Amino acid sequence: MTTTIMPGPHARRPEMRALTGLRAVAALAVVFHHTRLPESAPQALDKIAEWGRMGVPVFFMLSGVVLAYNYGDLNFKQGRRTIRFFLARIARVMPLYWAVIAYCAGFYFIVGLDQYQWPLVQNILAIQTWSGDLKVAQGYYNAPGWSIGVELFFYLLFPFLIPQVARLAKRWGNRGLIALIGAMTLVLLALWAYFMISGRAYLPAADPGSAHRWLYRSPLCYLPLFVIGMAVAFLIPSARTWSIRTHHLTQGALFVLIGGIAVFRPIGTGWSTASFALMLAVPFAILLLTLATDRGWMARFLATGPMVRLGVASYALYITHRWLMERLAGFTQIEKGTLWTPYVGLLMVVVLLLLIAEGAHQYIEEPCRRLIVKWTNRLIPAKKHQPEPTPPRIPEQATVEMSPIRDRIGAGESQR
Repeated sequence: MTTTIMPGPHARRPEMRALTGLRAVAALAVVFHHTRLPESAPQALDKIAEWGRMGVPVFFMLSGVVLAYNYGDLNFKQGRRTIRFFLARIARVMPLYWAVIAYCAGFYFIVGLDQYQWPLVQNILAIQTWSGDLKVAQGYYNAPGWSIGVELFFYLLFPFLIPQVARLAKRWGNRGLIALIGAMTLVLLALWAYFMISGRAYLPAADPGSAHRWLYRSPLCYLPLFVIGMAVAFLIPSARTWSIRTHHLTQGALFVLIGGIAVFRPIGTGWSTASFALMLAVPFAILLLTLATDRGWMARFLATGPMVRLGVASYALYITHRWLMERLAGFTQIEKGTLWTPYVGLLMVVVLLLLIAEGAHQYIEEPCRRLIVKWTNRLIPAKKHQPEPTPPRIPEQATVEMSPIRDRIGAGESQR
């Protein structure tokens, strides 16, 4: 067997285009959650737009799937490879994140506003999400940046968690993985029950003990979703054996179920916040599993060229849209306008945000990522190694090489 050099921190894997397209849907859902629809929009559509915040935990689950799929054999004991993994993750999410923080701080300076020194430091370090102060976490600088702190927490734990999930999959197979998903769902259920019974589900978002602070933006409470995503990644080979009819029916049923929850769920109650992650854990785990095969009517749509293109720039859209949106002149008229005017205005705003996101992706995100990867390859070159055989527990594993877009579906990058 010839000796090869790994192309990066992980070996090439088959591309999952539908998951890239799903990133576009999640990012646009967050955008519409923040923009809201005109007052004249049907109530059902308004409720769906308001539920767009679900795009954030979808990103977290998707991050678990993609990282486990690409780095399923990573182990914290592999020092060199683990360091390369961490640098690859930083290269993916941090340059554009820091660029937006710098833009926000520069804006404050130019218009003569005071800088919030300690919150600024926390934002630069991406640790603001751990703060009990809502303004520090989501107010002073770029609001969606809180979720980057959640992602960094997941990246830090991943080399320690993935060997355990891989060992579980090897020993117990699909039953063990399904049991893990069930256990993590029970953890989410226990958290929901605690906040409901204690009454903390009804506390205002600014309260440090509220469900919003813990269940909505705490890295610890999102960890079960990330672990569920990791377990889903090891189930993908089995999902590839499903018939095309099964994929069609599964995706159709999930579309109806998730849409029904969005339209008919309660609004304005503590239950809504406390059940934030619980409502989507199992349905979205199944959805990610079937979409990862690129089979089924929904997967085919998400795998189209335009959706993949949007998905590639979805992180840029997510991390830039909120600050820019708040400063668009006359933006509030979109919600208050009459007849067709607010809908045209909303479309123009979304198109503008997409153009800005594409530019940020092309001229900041990607060049910086390539530069950091180049430095990493020089300072910490990958070791030559013998390619590892496919694990015997998943004999169906595909061997097609994955295109360079593989790493673009990974960063989770996302978030409200």
